[in-house]
Amino acid sequence: MKSFQLIEKAVLENKGVLSQNGALMVKTGKSTGRSTKERFVVDHPELKSEIHWGKINQPISPESAEIFFNKGKAHLESNETFKMEGYVGCYKVNVTSLSSWHVAFARNMFREEVIDSLKSQVNTDIEINIYHLPDVKPQDLGIEHKYEKAILLDPKKMDVVIMGTAYAGEIKKSAFTLCNFAMPVNDILPMHSSANCKIDGTNSSVLFGLSGTGKTTLSADPKRYLIGDDEIVWSKNGLSNLEGGCYAKLINLCPNDEPEIFNAANKFGSVLENVYYDDETRQIDFCDTRFTENTRGSYPITSLNKVFDQNQEAKIPSSVIFLTADAFGALPAVAKLDHWQTQYHFIAGYTAKVAGTEIGVTEPEATFSACFGAPFMPRSASVYAKLLAKFVKEHNVPVWILNTGWVDGFKKGDRFPIPVSRQLLEMIQSGELEKAPMKTHPLFGFQVPEKIEGVDAKWLKIPTGDHVIALAEKFKANAIENAESFTSEIIDNGGPRVLN
Repeated sequence: MKSFQLIEKAVLENKGVLSQNGALMVKTGKSTGRSTKERFVVDHPELKSEIHWGKINQPISPESAEIFFNKGKAHLESNETFKMEGYVGCYKVNVTSLSSWHVAFARNMFREEVIDSLKSQVNTDIEINIYHLPDVKPQDLGIEHKYEKAILLDPKKMDVVIMGTAYAGEIKKSAFTLCNFAMPVNDILPMHSSANCKIDGTNSSVLFGLSGTGKTTLSADPKRYLIGDDEIVWSKNGLSNLEGGCYAKLINLCPNDEPEIFNAANKFGSVLENVYYDDETRQIDFCDTRFTENTRGSYPITSLNKVFDQNQEAKIPSSVIFLTADAFGALPAVAKLDHWQTQYHFIAGYTAKVAGTEIGVTEPEATFSACFGAPFMPRSASVYAKLLAKFVKEHNVPVWILNTGWVDGFKKGDRFPIPVSRQLLEMIQSGELEKAPMKTHPLFGFQVPEKIEGVDAKWLKIPTGDHVIALAEKFKANAIENAESFTSEIIDNGGPRVLN
């Protein structure tokens, strides 16, 4: 089926309705975000040492997993299904689902073809198969399981089965995770990041960052061309988009602030999850959070205006940026990292949660997510960090931290304005910021610009005090807790100099 037929099917079956502007609006029930405790990785003995096991990658035996896969596939074969074939990164991906709108989502998100220059670098025989049963619980199939949801990833067979959750992001992220397992073997770095460049692919830039740091907003630069907003591949030739679409967070989406995303989300072919709308007018209220704050919209990247040719690789990046939204007023606006600091801060993946972002969060909390995307990186963080460090050193790529958080702390001072963050980013990308006079940070050791022409000095102060020491201690505690990812050399040379 074509995408419009899948959408028509969803409407006819009352699985969704069209918005005032033609986008398909659907509800995902109880599951309005990714599942964590219900996600498992098949524990094949020959791959045991290659997976970073823990709360994120929970093991399930091959024998137990086979029950899920066999019963899931049998159920799909005995019912009406919807299918699509596409590509994710370098690999073919096949999706079989009981739901038409989920396949429309997959058509938005996966590529129609693989980039030719990547074909010679990987095993093109690899295929990812996703078996999707969103409204079927394991117990419905006679499977004994302590949860009503199950997401199983098999990195040996490159198969996925998803049961009991209609949140479409599970399809996208499961495929991404398997790519992240396979690609490093071929010296290719998959990244949870955005990237943009000039029209000819030069002066490309990679932006890492967790939710709320500005990864999507800052990559959508009207002066540059978007390579991708969430999942990027760095090969020996350069950068490319692992996926074929965007899965944008829509809460508080405003046409004045983000016109391109607003227009892309509000057109026929887009699939919008859990947005609130008026039953009579089908007008969407993007600020309404009654269903969830994690409202999402999927659309092909070609729905945006300034997009780099998706059939090409952009050039080797000229800059790498780690975005963080520091809520403690402890980090400067911008800082340049050396070789060791690059590895340390990449493995740390720091940002902060603030009140209102998650249920139960009332005060700012430090958050660390390895590689700025731990849930999607099945290997040890050190594998991805070494590959990033290798590429950065080999091509002499400068690496920066750009703080999009609060100058004096959450609710104590202003947040760095988007125009200021964008100005600093532009100066990084142009190389101009490297010319600024630098000062070594007394605690973190990175280089901080003391003065930047055209930027108000109030945004450039280097915070000092107990709150800075407290954040440095949090970094140190995270490194101890995740000692299997941090070598002593990285900690000694790249971490903050915290006194006991």
